[in-house]
Amino acid sequence: MIITAFRPEKEIYEGLVIPRQISIASILAIFGFGEEHITVGSTITPYMINSTYISIIVMIVSTVLGVLGGYALARMRFPGKDILSSMSLFAYVFPTVVIMVPIFYLFSMWKLVNSPTGLILALLSHTLPYTLWMLRGFFQTIPVDIEEAAFIDGCNRIKTIIRIVFPLSTPGIVATATYAFILAWNNVLFPLILISRTDLQVVSIGILNYMKADFVPWDRLMAASFIATLPPTLLFFAIQRYIVAGLTAGAVKR
Repeated sequence: MIITAFRPEKEIYEGLVIPRQISIASILAIFGFGEEHITVGSTITPYMINSTYISIIVMIVSTVLGVLGGYALARMRFPGKDILSSMSLFAYVFPTVVIMVPIFYLFSMWKLVNSPTGLILALLSHTLPYTLWMLRGFFQTIPVDIEEAAFIDGCNRIKTIIRIVFPLSTPGIVATATYAFILAWNNVLFPLILISRTDLQVVSIGILNYMKADFVPWDRLMAASFIATLPPTLLFFAIQRYIVAGLTAGAVKR
């Protein structure tokens, strides 16, 4: 993908593993610059903007609800808690294709098709079960004695979460939030079914648009794919130490 993205268009069909020269014409073309302007679809910039703000909203909402729900499942006692904990991952038993018809039907009745709100809600149904499960497992690794000491010092449940649980859970929360962002960023089926307006489409659908013509511009397709992988990749490397610590700690129950 990377080699093809930086390979001149005339060399793509020559079968060379290593290109004779490096060219950024394809990168410039997908952003609407350079001598070779894009002829298939539109520039990738609007798709990147839509994906960025939708993925960030999904990440924030998933993390906030995951913290509150995961803490409740890990610490509070109420009837059906164990069943609810197990059901949090039951959403992944069925493939997304199976639930797309009822989701599209409901969203059509609620006027949420071709709406960023509808896409965000659909993506939350995909990310929230994961955040609940992972953060529940991470909160269970925090000693209860620390929270009980906070209660003795006069903290209520909310203050305990903010001042005690949240700082101790930073690696797990960061790891879970990052994965929620990646899930939302990479999703194809929900935006493909729920969004038909070009101005609302995300980057995963923008890449598919390069393949709808009779002639597929492979250099620009690979360039768009390369650019689309940069945000989640850079985010992963920026907070890699938190991700490793968070996923390791949340994987076991003490």
